[in-house]
Amino acid sequence: MLKLIFIFMLFLTTSYIGFSYGETFRKRYDELKEILKVLIILQNEILYGSTPLPEALSNIEKNTIKPLKTLIGNVNKKLYDGEADSVYSAFKSEYILLENDFYLLDSDKNFLKDFIKSLGESGLYGQEKIFNLVIENIRNNIKEAEEESKKNIKVYRYLGICIGAMITIFLI
Repeated sequence: MLKLIFIFMLFLTTSYIGFSYGETFRKRYDELKEILKVLIILQNEILYGSTPLPEALSNIEKNTIKPLKTLIGNVNKKLYDGEADSVYSAFKSEYILLENDFYLLDSDKNFLKDFIKSLGESGLYGQEKIFNLVIENIRNNIKEAEEESKKNIKVYRYLGICIGAMITIFLI
């Protein structure tokens, strides 16, 4: 009886691992969609509303979800308090603290890093071009993440279940 309970728990554990690893692909897709929403709102606030960056970040923070909300809130606090000498240094230091909460790939991080470095460094026309470029990159990454998540979520779920079933068969 104890052996059957152990085998059943082992099967459930491998299935859970497969399901949870598959969900990381969906979480990247969701985070990229949230980042796109934030960038569009930020573009509207800065370019069309002529809102200063700390105030724009404060407005955006109210409309986002965690972990992005925490990141934006911490960066905004650093900018208001004068603890950071640039927007990039504030984002970099806060992102390092929250890095484990995000599911972004290195390619996502790299172009967002380049965007944040250029934020506020050029005129209105230059900022508009930079926003358009980054938004287009995010949209491409969202399409890629969606295709990847559709494929990999099923694969890892079935893989977890199959490995659990295989181990169960070997132990019986």
